Amino acid sequence: MSKSGVVIGLDVGAVRVGVARGDLAVKVASPLPAILNDDQIWRRLQQLIESNHAETVVVGLPRDAAGLETAQSKISRDFAEKLSRTVSAAVVLQDESLTSKIAEQTLRARGGFQEQMLRDGTLDSEAAALILADYLEGGRS
Repeated sequence: MSKSGVVIGLDVGAVRVGVARGDLAVKVASPLPAILNDDQIWRRLQQLIESNHAETVVVGLPRDAAGLETAQSKISRDFAEKLSRTVSAAVVLQDESLTSKIAEQTLRARGGFQEQMLRDGTLDSEAAALILADYLEGGRS
């Protein structure tokens, strides 16, 4: 992996996929609008990755409190596998334990948290930014 370049982070959900963009050189991750997880997801992700010239896509891998994989872990693994066959960027998995809870706490601490953020993808993309930030800081799983 190079020391610079764009990296996209994804938090895979049944309804939406949270999205974040980061850079290996500055190690900063920023949330982007979430994408609906529908029959157009692969086309949308391919466009996003190409338009950002992303070298790597980081897909969150959920685990339970004991660190074991869950049913959602398999969904994320399958998603990452299909994505790797769809795009030219490298696709890697990153532990995402507790990112949704931390993302909600972060949004609440900033003030202005609204329940709508649970439905509009804001929380999903904030979680994607946390997953990506952990990856950028070297916390690779």
